[in-house]
Amino acid sequence: MIQWAYWLSTLPLPFGGASSGDRKPGVPAVVESPRPTMWRAGRATDCHRRRGESVCPDGLCRAEPKPHYRDGGHTSRVVRAVRPSGKRDGRLGPPEGYPKDPERYADPANWKYPVHTPFHARAARRYFNKPGNRAKYSAGEQAYIDRTINAALKRFGIAVAVGPSAEGSEAGTIQADVPIDKDIDRMDLGELLGLFLGEGRMVSARGIPPEAIIVEKDTATFLSGSVKQYSVTVDLADRAIRHDCTDWVENRSKAKLFCKHLGAFAIAMNRDRAMRLLRRLLRERDGWTFA
Repeated sequence: MIQWAYWLSTLPLPFGGASSGDRKPGVPAVVESPRPTMWRAGRATDCHRRRGESVCPDGLCRAEPKPHYRDGGHTSRVVRAVRPSGKRDGRLGPPEGYPKDPERYADPANWKYPVHTPFHARAARRYFNKPGNRAKYSAGEQAYIDRTINAALKRFGIAVAVGPSAEGSEAGTIQADVPIDKDIDRMDLGELLGLFLGEGRMVSARGIPPEAIIVEKDTATFLSGSVKQYSVTVDLADRAIRHDCTDWVENRSKAKLFCKHLGAFAIAMNRDRAMRLLRRLLRERDGWTFA
């Protein structure tokens, strides 16, 4: 039972409730109701309308819609990112061989989760996704670390979030070197390519006509050819992939992901060989040169 006291000597008449609110200076009029009168049960906010509900089933939504929370609930709030504080297991300085600038770490106070290369940014995402690691931080600190890691992944050309923007079409692109929810040995060519291309580039790769793809050399350890006017070489002995389109040079090679031309080249290869190559890349990618 929620009670609202109105001191009639200073405030106007109350809105509804058990008391009529007669004006008697110095005497409180108590209004009792199952919920504060500022709440009006039955009005549905946007979170319910999107689910096809004309009223709030819990009777808890405010008469005037408040900002919509992404889970559609009544209790979640947007968390403000807070720079992490020092932790008991934090480092006093950078590990040997790592950057000396704390801003190159997602947790700069503890010199943790370096994000200075595509390899380290992806590793940071993998490790910080583990519940035990996240539990060491407050919700605000988690938001700060997530934001820093995601910014680094985006900078290296790795899509990290689902959204309505143009980048959202790549949301299926990997957030880890090897998918943890599926055995890559059971994945088909389309699924394997999807990890390197994302949805948008997959469509573009499939749209390149076969006559624009030429395989000039195909040996046990070396593949070369061209897609449109761009060259492609895959050296399995030296573990190197070389290509020269703008998207590859400026973006995808930094993240060790495929552009549409490499996707089309893989589609044109022998299917079994292409799948073996892609599985090997998933397991060894950070040891390969993408140039």
